Amino acid sequence: MLDPLQTVTLRAFLTALVELDSPLPTALQHEINKVGEMLANAQKDDALDRLIELAENDCLNESYWNARMNIQTQYKSQELDKYDKPGEQNQPTKPVEHIENIALPILQAADSSAEAKKHKSEIIPKDS
Repeated sequence: MLDPLQTVTLRAFLTALVELDSPLPTALQHEINKVGEMLANAQKDDALDRLIELAENDCLNESYWNARMNIQTQYKSQELDKYDKPGEQNQPTKPVEHIENIALPILQAADSSAEAKKHKSEIIPKDS
């Protein structure tokens, strides 16, 4: 299972893939597939470090960092809401492992951007 920061990284990267307007460069797609293999083999720390490096690519950089900022802002708001509504503190939150489940086929796909678009509603929740 991913820690909260790793979840933010993964969701931001997937969001950048969803928002991509043009096909990924072949070399970048190949590297994303390698990250998918790493995640499948439970090398989560290395895989997520590599995703951050790949997000520096020109075609993903801006979308990735915008998504990351938005996700982190939402996370902080959710944390503050917990204290505003003490009766809801122990309520279950959205399962974060779901993002891992949809990430694997996206990262391993021949066209990760097209695959991510199929899962847009799961990657970018409507309340964001």
